[in-house]
Amino acid sequence: MRYSVFFSGVLFLFISCKEELPGIIMVDEAKPLLDTSYLMAIPTASAKKVLLFDITGVRCNNCPKAAVVAKKLLALTPNSLVVVALYPKTPPSLTFPWAGFDTMSTIESEQIASALGGIGSLPLGSVDQFTFNGSKLIVPSDWASAIALQMVKSSPFNLHIKSTWNTPDGRARIEVKVITNKSATGNYKWAMGITENRVISKQSDADTSSGFRDDYMHEHVLRACIGSSLGIEIGNNMPAGWVREKHFYVLPKAKWKPENLDLVVWIYDANTKEVLQVEKAKLK
Repeated sequence: MRYSVFFSGVLFLFISCKEELPGIIMVDEAKPLLDTSYLMAIPTASAKKVLLFDITGVRCNNCPKAAVVAKKLLALTPNSLVVVALYPKTPPSLTFPWAGFDTMSTIESEQIASALGGIGSLPLGSVDQFTFNGSKLIVPSDWASAIALQMVKSSPFNLHIKSTWNTPDGRARIEVKVITNKSATGNYKWAMGITENRVISKQSDADTSSGFRDDYMHEHVLRACIGSSLGIEIGNNMPAGWVREKHFYVLPKAKWKPENLDLVVWIYDANTKEVLQVEKAKLK
């Protein structure tokens, strides 16, 4: 169950002692933080970036191979591709956490994966949540082809993220701004996730003699979402030069390493689910 609580404080993300729960969201509405929309001069269109969901599990022995595919694709297009690793809770035979190790599976990852069609096997992925060869969920061997198709498209949205780390408070002040570079007819949502790199935890691995690794390095792990994992409406039928701007604080959970955290924001068409723009920024 997800809770949204508004309070004069900061955005807190915390866990139960029994299971990994979605973050309870607390947003400071006091100035200078804001959530507003307005019109400005029409900007030059930004290049479209592509979002790859790498859907994986800690007990999936072929998932490390998919992570290698994602790493190679990211190396080829570092300024045009954003990778988010989803660790859902199903199927449990491939996703159930190892005792004594960090839990990557989250309700948010489960919700996103389920909305794409549900997970029966792993590894899988989704490129911009668009339908490729009849499905939004595709195998790693199809990722490169799907990314190539999406990368040549244009986007009506320019997306900007600014993060300022406050060391004394151990929190980040976030500013997210989306600007239409041409009219955008339809209904659109944005979703925001916190990802972490360099997470060391146990992983099944077909390429090891033991069948698993205790020191596997997980990358781009979706730790939590800010607001709904399936996004919130940012506007509809927007003219060119329309701006939606939101500021808030993020206080990471104690077990996360702030220097390894990114904020990822993606904008998608609420009707087709296709991602039209994505951006990320380091939290610290």
